[in-house]
This record gives sequence, structure tokens and C-alpha cells, in this order.
Amino acid sequence: MGNRIRNALVGMFVIIFGAAWVAVTLWLALGDLSIQYTTYRVYLDESVSGLYRDAPVKYRGVDVGKVTGIDLNPAVPDQVQLTLDVVSTTPIRVDTLAELAVQGLTGIAFVDLKGGSLESPMLVAKGGEEYPVISSSPSFFARLDTTSTELIASLNVMVNSLVKLMDADGRKSLKEIIANINTITTTVANRKQEIDHSLVNASRLLENGAAATERLVPLLAQLDETVQSFQVMADRVGEASGSLNRYVEGSGTGVQQFSQQTLPEVGALISELRTLADSLKGVSEKLEDDPRVLLYGTDLEAPGPGE
Repeated sequence: MGNRIRNALVGMFVIIFGAAWVAVTLWLALGDLSIQYTTYRVYLDESVSGLYRDAPVKYRGVDVGKVTGIDLNPAVPDQVQLTLDVVSTTPIRVDTLAELAVQGLTGIAFVDLKGGSLESPMLVAKGGEEYPVISSSPSFFARLDTTSTELIASLNVMVNSLVKLMDADGRKSLKEIIANINTITTTVANRKQEIDHSLVNASRLLENGAAATERLVPLLAQLDETVQSFQVMADRVGEASGSLNRYVEGSGTGVQQFSQQTLPEVGALISELRTLADSLKGVSEKLEDDPRVLLYGTDLEAPGPGE
């Protein structure tokens, strides 16, 4: 009786241990059966070296699935076809992109999902597709390779251009340019004293012009007063002439004869006074507009651009 009990206990232990072992094996192989996965496809136009089956699939750095298949695309042999199992609650949208990334310095690759705006609809399989297809973007190393290739091509073009430039004609032109530069610098160095003297003279001319302008302000004020005085004088002489005309008209013949000889001269005097006043006024206005008239006269050349 005791042997039967011991044998039964041993059998129960074996059965329980075997069931636990099978459960752990299934859990390790299939994962948590309570989590639902959705299968997607990704097509890459670059090498997937370092990527392996069961490699993680990450969405914004969070593990959301794994790679279940790495094959060549039967329709396009130059493409690599990846099959991904992604947690069904992961928001895979139409504008979500899959990119091959490398983790740290280990060289172990994984699939990184990024993008996907809230306004974009969820990704579903189209007609004729076995699974929904996530669009791919070049990896960092693919972009680096493309940029390096373009840089090398640009360097080759530049080197070829330099080689063409340094042929016989190019070397001759370069020597002529260097010789002309040396001539210009030598000429400037030899005329250094003349250039310095010209700069000093120009500075003195500007200082003299400023001083002359300051002295010219009181002169213009006096000239304006003189013009006004001449105008007042002409007005008063005109008034006196009018009074004299009225007196002559009411006087006798002798006074009228005297006026016929004297009044024309008085009128001419008034006209000359007015002309003189207008001339002085014109001179004053020209001096106010351009004080250089006092030094150079009225025949001044128009200033050039930037002067």
C-alpha cells in the first residue's frame, strides 16, 4: 500500500512538473497569449545587416512587437521584406514610418516606428495586400552613405575643375593676375606719401568748408537785412514820387515843367533800387542753397553718385 502511494505521488509530481515545463516553453516561444498582435509588412531598399528574427520593434522608444520574418520581396528582389507582429493597440497610422535603427555601439539592429499624426487614419491592408504595409524611410547609415557619395562626387568635380584650371593657359592667366596684383600693391606703396598728403588736404578742405559755412551764417543774415532795407527804401521813394505827382498835378505850369524833367530820373532811380534789391535777394538765396558759390562761383558741376 505504501509503495502505491509513493508511486502515485511521484507520478503526480512528474505530471505537474511536465505541465509547468510545457507552459513555460510555450510562454517563452509564443509570449503572453493574452496580448493581441497585428501583423504588418515593411519593404526596405537597403541592407538589413544586424537585424535578426525576434528583433524588437519600437514605437517612439517603447517595445511594441518583434520581427517575425526577414525575406526578399518576391516581386522586387532588390527589396527586403520584413514581417512585424505589433501590439494591436499601437496606433499605426497611414503616415507612420518604419526605419532601421542600430542600438548603441553593439550593432544590433531593430525596427523603429515613428511619425503618425492624430489626423491621419489608421493603417489597413489595401486590395491585394496580405498585411497592411508600413512605409519605410532611409536609416541614418543609408542617409550618411548617400550624403558621402554626393560629397565625393562634388569633390571629384572640384578636383577636375582645378586640374583644368591649372593647365598651361590657366597657369599663364594665374601668373598674370598675380603680377597685376603685385604691380598694384607696388604702385600704392610707392605713392604712399602722395596718398597721405591728399588725405590731409581733403581733411583740411573739409575743415575750411565747415569754418567758412559758420562764418557765412552772419553774412547771410546781414545780407537779408540789407535787402529788406533796400526794399523799404524803394517803397518810401515810390510813396514820395506818388505824393510829388499829386502835388505837381495841383500846381502851376512852372512846377509841371520842372516835374517833366525831374520825375523820369526819380522813376529810373526807383527802378534801379528795386533791381538792386532783387539781385541781392537772389545772391542770398543762392548762398543759402549752396555756400560753395561764394568760393567757386555759379558754374558748379553736379555731384556724382555717392558724392
